[in-house]
Amino acid sequence: MTQFDKAGTTYWDDNWSKVEFPKAFDENDQSLDNYVKLQLHAFFKNLLKDKKKFRVLEIGCANSIWPIYFHQYFSADVYGLDYSEVGCEKSRALLKHYHVPGEIYCADLFSPPSDLLQKFDFVVSFGVVEHFENTAHCLKSCAAFVKSGGTLLTLIPNIPSIIGFIQKFVDREVYDVHMPLTKKKMFDAHVSAALELEHCDYFMPMNLSVVNSGSFSHNKFNPLLRHILSGTSKVSWILEKYGLKIPKNRLTSPYIMTVAKV
Repeated sequence: MTQFDKAGTTYWDDNWSKVEFPKAFDENDQSLDNYVKLQLHAFFKNLLKDKKKFRVLEIGCANSIWPIYFHQYFSADVYGLDYSEVGCEKSRALLKHYHVPGEIYCADLFSPPSDLLQKFDFVVSFGVVEHFENTAHCLKSCAAFVKSGGTLLTLIPNIPSIIGFIQKFVDREVYDVHMPLTKKKMFDAHVSAALELEHCDYFMPMNLSVVNSGSFSHNKFNPLLRHILSGTSKVSWILEKYGLKIPKNRLTSPYIMTVAKV
């Protein structure tokens, strides 16, 4: 089956050529700037608490800290796959910088090297499947890397929310490279892909910083926009820390998280 890629390698090569090296995760950093990663860390600690000596593949690994994270906090053997050579070089440089052994493959998710299939205990993606029109086919292609009995985790932005609403006004082109997937659409796509869904829910009540400035980055008002988005999110996180938790919901939650067995 041919997949229509709403972004494409040119889009990502241009994107990754402009970004800086991300900092590795540090669980001792309890600041609000680290709040999102701390929430993900708590989720992963629970999900992987019984895992011993396992292989992790991140699909869409360009310039990503996550292979480093899984090696440092879970002693996993780590691998990454991406179709952007620029992004892969960034990832290889990151592994080298943090002295983490790992392998990065520059390959097409839908036409991967055969020796990578059914090789991994845990396959993750953070913002990949929403860039392809046939969600079920994309999930099935991701699952092809997972060993029998292994786990596929998918995190996507909750575009049919305030995130997408703001994104349309900030940079419509960025919005247009995403499929507006709802929680129900993700559920249905997993069923269509014949995956055993264990978890499908919104993740976190708010994070407006998911909005990508895109071409608006060059606008003189972009710093003000980033302060408003970040500040609003941090107020909600402070309230959450003090017990005034906003429920996860379809209108303000920034992500949709799914976990499936293969």
